[in-house]
Amino acid sequence: MLNFIKVHWEQAFFRFVGLVFLGFSLSQLWAGEIAGTSATFAMAFFCFFYANISRFKRFKGLGFEAELWEDKKKEAEHLIERLKGVVSVYTREIVMMSVKRGRWGDGGNWRERWKVYDELVGFHSELGQEIDFSDLKKDVDAYFIFDMVLPLYEKIGKTLMDGRAKARALIKKEFGSPIKDVDGYRLRHKQLSAVPEKMDGLINIAKTDDSAAAVLEWSKSYKKMLAEDFDVTVEFDQEMIKSLEEISRLYQAGPIDVTEELLSRFDDR
Repeated sequence: MLNFIKVHWEQAFFRFVGLVFLGFSLSQLWAGEIAGTSATFAMAFFCFFYANISRFKRFKGLGFEAELWEDKKKEAEHLIERLKGVVSVYTREIVMMSVKRGRWGDGGNWRERWKVYDELVGFHSELGQEIDFSDLKKDVDAYFIFDMVLPLYEKIGKTLMDGRAKARALIKKEFGSPIKDVDGYRLRHKQLSAVPEKMDGLINIAKTDDSAAAVLEWSKSYKKMLAEDFDVTVEFDQEMIKSLEEISRLYQAGPIDVTEELLSRFDDR
């Protein structure tokens, strides 16, 4: 209540004085004092006008022009909110178009993509447009992580495919030609197929989950299957494993802080 009075004391004062003048003018009218009534009623009117002056832009009457400001202000606010929605959609489309264009194969130029994102989002902030782009940032982060994970996944996959080829050779040697134990042959191939050869939909995993951790788990299961069922040992480049672990930590930490070190991963592609 005290805070309200501090902020709106002028409006409260003029309203109070206006009520006093209005009451006095009514009493004068009751007494038949028309001249006095006109003067005090005019004073009451001006008090009420000044008490609500912030609500007016233009008004016409008694030598003044004013227009109801609050209604226009609300219309403007509604228009601004609708425009924010339009701006958000167009910004998202422009950024995601930049992210997806030419990305397959080498990951594309992420310096330019982040520059587009930063310029568009920063431009809206400079204009005082408070638009929540957190969902857009999350989507861009997903593609950014995917493009870091993909070459590591492909190299690890090649190592595992070499191990799988050795396992197939062992199965062929074990059952000879022609194959006499058909059921045993099928069982061994079923063991080999227990872990999928490839990770389908890695980009879809990146959009909703930790793709680096998913690749690590897949490669670990693959390596274990080859060792336990076929006595085939595969060794991964430990630098690649460390890179995947680092990317996984980046994902788990939340929105990515894009650094020069991260961007340099794409410079030599």
